Amino acid sequence: MAFHRKHPVAAALVTLALSAIGLGGTLWACADSSCSPGWQLASPDYDCGGRAAISPGNDTRINILLLMRSLRPVDGPRKGAATDMNNPQFGGTFMTWPGLRAAFWPEAARDSQGDGAAANGHATDCAASAEATAAFNAALAVETGLPEAERTELARLRAQTGCGTADWGNAAISSRPGREYLSYLKAAEAFHKGDWQVARDSFVPLTRARSQWVAETAKYMPIRIGLRAAVAQAVDEYGDFAGPEKVDRAAVAEAGNAISAYLKAYPRGRYAASAEGLMRRVAWLSGDMAALARSYEKLLATVPGDDEAAADLAEEIDIKLLERQDASRIIGSQNGTPLLLAVADLKRMRRQGADPAVLSAAELAAQKSQFTAHADLYGLLQASRLYYAGDDPKAILALLPDAARSSRFTPLAFSRQMLRGMALGRTRDPNEAGFWRDLLRGANPLYERPLVEMGLALRWQRDGRLEQVFAPGSPVTDSMTRTILLQTLASPSILRAAANDRTRPVRERDVARFTLLYKDLTRGAFGDFTGDLTLVPASAGSEGGLWDFSQQDMIPVGLFRKGRWSDGFPCPSIAQTAATLAHAPANAKARLCLGDFYRLNGFDGFSLFKAGGDRFSLGNGPDGFSGRPLSRADIYAAIIADKGAAAEDRAYALYRAVMCYAPSGFNGCTGPYRSYEELEAAQAPQADRKAWFTELKQRYPDSRWAKSLRYYW
Repeated sequence: MAFHRKHPVAAALVTLALSAIGLGGTLWACADSSCSPGWQLASPDYDCGGRAAISPGNDTRINILLLMRSLRPVDGPRKGAATDMNNPQFGGTFMTWPGLRAAFWPEAARDSQGDGAAANGHATDCAASAEATAAFNAALAVETGLPEAERTELARLRAQTGCGTADWGNAAISSRPGREYLSYLKAAEAFHKGDWQVARDSFVPLTRARSQWVAETAKYMPIRIGLRAAVAQAVDEYGDFAGPEKVDRAAVAEAGNAISAYLKAYPRGRYAASAEGLMRRVAWLSGDMAALARSYEKLLATVPGDDEAAADLAEEIDIKLLERQDASRIIGSQNGTPLLLAVADLKRMRRQGADPAVLSAAELAAQKSQFTAHADLYGLLQASRLYYAGDDPKAILALLPDAARSSRFTPLAFSRQMLRGMALGRTRDPNEAGFWRDLLRGANPLYERPLVEMGLALRWQRDGRLEQVFAPGSPVTDSMTRTILLQTLASPSILRAAANDRTRPVRERDVARFTLLYKDLTRGAFGDFTGDLTLVPASAGSEGGLWDFSQQDMIPVGLFRKGRWSDGFPCPSIAQTAATLAHAPANAKARLCLGDFYRLNGFDGFSLFKAGGDRFSLGNGPDGFSGRPLSRADIYAAIIADKGAAAEDRAYALYRAVMCYAPSGFNGCTGPYRSYEELEAAQAPQADRKAWFTELKQRYPDSRWAKSLRYYW
């Protein structure tokens, strides 16, 4: 009696079956990544892959940094394309925030990856005070009247302060400056322990110390005490800020008063910059968001965009202000904050599907007076709102004059030209390709040029001139853009030429070989397969499988030479199987062997890159191969329907058709699926699976396949 296995984890299996669905309308074949960028120029909603053009879909931090680098142009060397090691599917075209920081400041990125607790985000007070320890020791080194033995002893004690290991009783300190430094260390120990009142009381008399360093530092420390005390009860068990309602407002006020007192006493002191910066924290903790916004606006206009402090500021603004639900109201209620307003406006332009953007044309028009000193920025905002609202693209062209022939661009100027090019595409302007070619000349190789190349490739894609992308001397050099087109639209002749192009990277050539051979088999071009197989070097590897095809460095093109052919059903090499099918496409045994090649080499659920549905998505267009892909499920269905097929072949087809559903209950011989609806459409009814099982058992009871099959799913 057939046993029908039930699965209480069906919902989880649906999730697994859909795990290969790409984000942003793009599918990466079995990509083990939480994000796949939408390979299109437009970004109407938040896209995990940021662009070098200031736009609504960018991470807000990216927009802030690009804007800062526009206000004070960066004239440094023009860097080449950067690939995010954690997100290779982005190529050199897209960026994450960490990837952008690492590209702009690679030395800082390397320095931040050291060993130890601090590098893993678990810094102790001891580790966190390393900079303060260095400052303390530097002060000791120049302190007059301090015996050398005491200098050494105080340095030893400073290394223990805040670590719970300081031994004050054995300190051999007797000189006056030595006693002042020792008193400072004891006050600092109370601060690190959270004994706020003792720390306060201990630092007050030290403000009159003879040592200038001790006196000034003692004047500064009440700021730190107030801020630490303010949030002491506002941090949850995971170390996250629990909310402003749990802040000690009296301690915040104490910190604010301490800042004023310090700056009055030491307007150009060693901690003046720190004290002024901490005014922002006081404003944030006290809920004075208007003051915080004004402070951020001033910093946006003054911090150099090529300084990593600009990236730190972008993060702070995003966390402290722009992530708030009322951020737009706070910023909009101020006068004189056009830079923050622009960033908030871009965020409000985001839209999902057909939903209208939050920012209306009337609201943006009412803001015009705020942008008197930033006309180009306001023009970008106007044009962006028009584009993403789907309004007349000709109005965008009027707002953004052609400046594509410039020798270099600020990020703002580049963003304006990118939007102009996108508007040309919407109007089907015959000069669009020429515009992109002009823009290539001044585009920075880091992130900008690959984006422009994609714009040019998209135009040629829409014009049906894909051969231009792969022609010798083509300006489209970005390998990721090229490999996407190789997998989606390239004809056999383009793939063969790409496979033989020794001027291109090995991986790109292997993608061309793999795609050509895969499509030869799945589209029924069996007669071409044998000749195309000669394009695969004898040394080509087959390791790595197909689980991470879009991201892996090595493309396993060697599978077509060295793959597995059989594990019970007798099959020759795939080359021989293809040769048989070239002469007899309906040969059941050869078709079953083709199915086994798919199954044994990981092609179930495999897909090359699949483009989004938008005609402006890279890779969206007519495939260079005719016909639709042939799956294992198709092979088995055809042989099962052929009542004249040999008993051995038909029994094996029935067995394999049932096993397509083992053990999940979902069809594993097709896919991958882009939606739940696609998955559902690919499932054979349970009654059909039962019928296959029953027919195999009753009609072919002596076959090894009937004897080995115990369930249907």
